[in-house]
Order: sequence, then C-alpha cells, then structure tokens
Amino acid sequence: TFAVMLRWYISGRWPNSNMFEAVTTAAWMGTALAAVAEVLLRRTAMRGIVALGASVTSMVALMAAYLLPVQLNPNISNMMPVLHDVWLYIHTNVIIFSYALIFMAAVSSAAYLAWRVAGNGPAYARVGGAGQAFAPAASLGETLDGVTMLLTEVSFVMLWAGIVMGAIWADHSWGRPWGWDPKEVFALNTFIVFALLIHVRWKVRDKGLWTALLAVVGAAVMLFNWIVINFVISGLHSYA
Repeated sequence: TFAVMLRWYISGRWPNSNMFEAVTTAAWMGTALAAVAEVLLRRTAMRGIVALGASVTSMVALMAAYLLPVQLNPNISNMMPVLHDVWLYIHTNVIIFSYALIFMAAVSSAAYLAWRVAGNGPAYARVGGAGQAFAPAASLGETLDGVTMLLTEVSFVMLWAGIVMGAIWADHSWGRPWGWDPKEVFALNTFIVFALLIHVRWKVRDKGLWTALLAVVGAAVMLFNWIVINFVISGLHSYA
C-alpha cells in the first residue's frame, strides 16, 4: 500500500499506465479485497481462503520482475497522449481488478483440484458462491468451490464491464468501438471461457471439477493476453 500510494504521489496520477504499474496495482487491489472479505467472512468456513488467494497473487506479482522473460520498467515516465483520458482510470482499473480476481479464483481452483487428487470425491457449493459462506457443515471441497464461484462471478461481471468501457474509449479515441486488435480478441476469449464456465456448471454433474478446470483455463488465457500479447504481439495496446 505504501509503495502504490508513494508512486501515486510522486507521479501525480494513479499507477496503472504501464505493465509494472498494472501488475503492482492488481496485487494491491486483490489484497485490499481480501482484507475486506476476511472481515466479512471471519465467522464462516471461507475465512482464510480468499486471503490465501490474494497472498499467492501478490507473491507472483512481486516476483514478476524475475519470473517474466522480459524486463518490466519500474521507472516513472510520462504517459502517451492517448492515455490522458478519464477512461484510463475507469476502464483500466476495472480490467486490472477483474484480472486480480481471476488469478485468485485460479488459486482456489488449484487448491480444489489438489483436494480432489488427494482422493476426495465430487463436491461443489450447492447454494452458490456467496451462499456457501452460510452453509452449515460444509466440506473443504464445497468451501473451495464456493470461493471460486464467488470470485468468478464478480470477476466475470467486472470483465464484461471493462470490455464495454474499453469499447466506449476506443470509439472515442480511435473512431471505432471494436477493431479485432489482439488484446481485444483475447480479452473477449477470456470472457467467453468464463461465460462457458457459468453455463457448463448448470449442465454437468461434477460441477466442482469442471468449474475448477475452466477457472484455471480462463486464468491461463488472461495471463496470455496480459503478458504475451503485451510483449510479443504488436497492436494498438502495445503501450500498455
């Protein structure tokens, strides 16, 4: 929090205009959400799980400078003219927040898959994501699935809102709301994976397993969009 706020103070703007700032801000947003969630869920079976997801997300974000094959630029620099728009603070922050939640959902999904590999049978949150917090005598599998669904549902709505806001900004800046730019395409692909997750959950019997698998796949597509598209494939979003 101190690092993010100090960078905000020095630069005179919210830190979200390049990859280094986006990663650190995403980690901060996820951790801030976890702190609030832990207060609200402290008397439920979900306590500690959201914090675990945020902790892993923050750890990976802080290690990004060493994990990524490219160098993240930590220097504070002037923004490109196209970024001097109020939509930078609306669209970008909503997308970054949704990405943080997607990764946190992948962490709880990975924990669920490990629980299943350990020999436990099918289990899922029978009363939905948020409802699972109030379910009595829930198993660990049901609780993990409930956390995954809670994070997935919120991230799905935020990702949809972020894509719509991006289309509005694109129409304002480039004269068209959608141009099949690589980053636009893979943001849509990420949205489609989570839309598929929500629909598949209604149809399959082993809801917990398919939810966890698709949540991990969705996180992988999101990371491909955020990292590979940013640094390998050129496009209108390459400055980000």
